[in-house]
Amino acid sequence: MANLDPRTKMIMVVCLSILALLYNTPAQLFLLFVFTLMLLLFFNFRLNVIGVYLKPFLALMLFLFVVQCVFSPSGLSILSVGQVSLVTSGGLLLGSSMVLRIIVVTAAAMLFTTFSPRDFILGLVQWKVPYELAFMVFIALRFLPVFRDELVNVITAVQLRGVDLKKVPWKQKLDLYRRLFFPVVYGVMLKAQHLAVSMESRGFRAYPTRTYLRRLNLYYADYIVMVTFLAATITLIVMGP
Repeated sequence: MANLDPRTKMIMVVCLSILALLYNTPAQLFLLFVFTLMLLLFFNFRLNVIGVYLKPFLALMLFLFVVQCVFSPSGLSILSVGQVSLVTSGGLLLGSSMVLRIIVVTAAAMLFTTFSPRDFILGLVQWKVPYELAFMVFIALRFLPVFRDELVNVITAVQLRGVDLKKVPWKQKLDLYRRLFFPVVYGVMLKAQHLAVSMESRGFRAYPTRTYLRRLNLYYADYIVMVTFLAATITLIVMGP
């Protein structure tokens, strides 16, 4: 079971992501997160890696949490200034759901790291997806950690210049992150340009057809898992949140 076909794991990621986007309550999303962690443990995935991936985006998740709490007032008032409710029970639930949704989708995407990139492209190609499109999807997923690494490098460079981000006021911190966005995007675009030159130098799309050294095969366990996940996802969607 631990050596499932990459296409089976792709179906699992799609099902988990769909449920994460449809669920709106923290309880449902938390249960989905626990189930995702159990899957990752089953595939011998180190759970601390999830925290490493999420660490650069903690400020963004906190910002989204605060925005949801403040601008989605409903239910009982928890924190108020005069007659204005700043934090309500409904806003708190929406903010928690937003953060949990991001965590669940990120954790589910970690299943992609349990098989090689070549198997990812090969699995899509054997599903009759054009090679160019399969390669483009793989590059899009590959650049997510690249974007994260660029963000970490830029923040580290700022800290080496003597800026302690923990002591910077929130208003200035948001302005700082806005200014850091441009060098991060520039670094990612520069790496994309280098990748394009490397692909052209290797004759990418030089021939209309491609050959492959090996072929992926679906076994009974793969079919059982795919059918189970698809059936469970459809059932949960039909039952409603």
